[in-house]
Amino acid sequence: MTTLGIDDALRSRILPVRLMIFDVDGVLTDGRVIYLDDGSEIKEFDAQDGHGIKLLQRAGIQVAFLSGRACAAVEKRAAGLGVAILHQNSKFKAEAFDQILAQTGLEEHEAGYMGDDLIDIPVMRRAGFSVAVPNAVSHVRPYAHYITKASGGRGAAREVCEMILQVKGLWEEITERYFGKLAK
Repeated sequence: MTTLGIDDALRSRILPVRLMIFDVDGVLTDGRVIYLDDGSEIKEFDAQDGHGIKLLQRAGIQVAFLSGRACAAVEKRAAGLGVAILHQNSKFKAEAFDQILAQTGLEEHEAGYMGDDLIDIPVMRRAGFSVAVPNAVSHVRPYAHYITKASGGRGAAREVCEMILQVKGLWEEITERYFGKLAK
């Protein structure tokens, strides 16, 4: 066991991660979809999840969003966070996963994926590091190498971002601007 309480098997899955892919509905949001009378859609995103994503990017870890639905709010969120790899309306996420790997030049074991529903299973089975939220449907959980303590849209993405940075030994360097140099 490491000081983070992460066993060696999980650690060996996290260390190669150079790309973290997030599902949107149920992972970056709480999964609720709110429609307004004009047909537009509202999604709530957690600001701390967003900062976690920025920390990953600052560490040189690429981030992608992969959603089975399409929504202008997701485009805005991706743009606001500087997430250039965005696949929406992906009914067959494994195909989008192949495209993302081709675009980044990475291999499956270098990609992490975070999902919550049946549509996510094909990617979770292939990614080197697969994560589910605790409110994921029961069929998804067996494919997760890790299940977050926080729920989707409520800090789950941040939890995973911090875990990746800590396991890779990048946490202190990436957060130095907040804490200053920590004494060893």
